[in-house]
Amino acid sequence: MFKVVTYSFLVSASLWSCIPAYSVTSKEYRKAKADFPKQKVFVANKELTKEYKILKHSNIYEVVEDSTNAAKLTLHPMKIYTPSCGNPIIGSVITVGLLPSVFPYDVSYSYDIAENNTTKNNQYNLQVYQSFWLFNIFRIGKTFSKQSGKALLGSYIASNK
Repeated sequence: MFKVVTYSFLVSASLWSCIPAYSVTSKEYRKAKADFPKQKVFVANKELTKEYKILKHSNIYEVVEDSTNAAKLTLHPMKIYTPSCGNPIIGSVITVGLLPSVFPYDVSYSYDIAENNTTKNNQYNLQVYQSFWLFNIFRIGKTFSKQSGKALLGSYIASNK
C-alpha cells in the first residue's frame, strides 16, 4: 500500500510540475507592435470565443459595439494542427519538469471584412508552440490566445508590407 501511495504522489507531483506556457515561433513576430491607424470593425459572430479573444489580443482593429460606422468582420472557426504524439513530454515528466519539452501548434486563422459592398477574405497561418517546463511558473501570462494574437499581429504586418 505504501508503494502505491508513494508512486501516485510522485507521478502526480511530476505532472503538476510541468507548467504549460505558449510562445510565438517567429522571433520577429514576438516584438511586433500595432503602431498603425486601426480600422473600426464590428465583429458579427462573437460566439466564436477563442477566435474573438485572439483578434482582441492582436490589437489590429478597433473593435466597436456599434455596427453603423464600422466594417463588418466575420470570424471563421480556426483549425489547430498539433503533433499526434506526446513523447516529448516524457522527458519533462521523468525529470520532474527540469527538462523542457515543446509542442508546435499550426493554427489556420481566417476572417472576412465587409465594407462598401466588398468583402475581403484574410487567411493567416499562426505558428505558436507550447512548452512544458518547471520554470514556466514565471511565464504565467503567456496564454494561447495572447501568443496567437501576437502571431496574428506579426502575420498581418508582414502581409501588408
